[in-house]
Amino acid sequence: MPTEKKKLLEEPPPSYTSAPPVYYTQPQQPIPEASLPNDYLMLSVFSIICCFWPVGVIALFKSMETQRYRKDGCLAKAQASSLEAKGFNMISIGIGATCYIFFAIVLVTIISIVAA
Repeated sequence: MPTEKKKLLEEPPPSYTSAPPVYYTQPQQPIPEASLPNDYLMLSVFSIICCFWPVGVIALFKSMETQRYRKDGCLAKAQASSLEAKGFNMISIGIGATCYIFFAIVLVTIISIVAA
């Protein structure tokens, strides 16, 4: 038995081979493309049909202009035209809502006068 201990002490430890290094990579997020400005085309169509149509037509033209500038790659002009289209749409919706409210008040007044 002492010879086994002596033999164990005399033997060099087994050599360890180093494993290849492990590299962890984080998933890469795609680089976002330049955000394209919204053309507000459907809002323009809604403004023409349901709200004050003369201003809605101007908004529709600005929406189509935004699409043309986006297609040509002029993002600064497209952004400016998009903001104008949004503004004209808001004006059209505001005028349309005001008219609907005014006509509703007039209608209720007329009905209450006739019913009285």
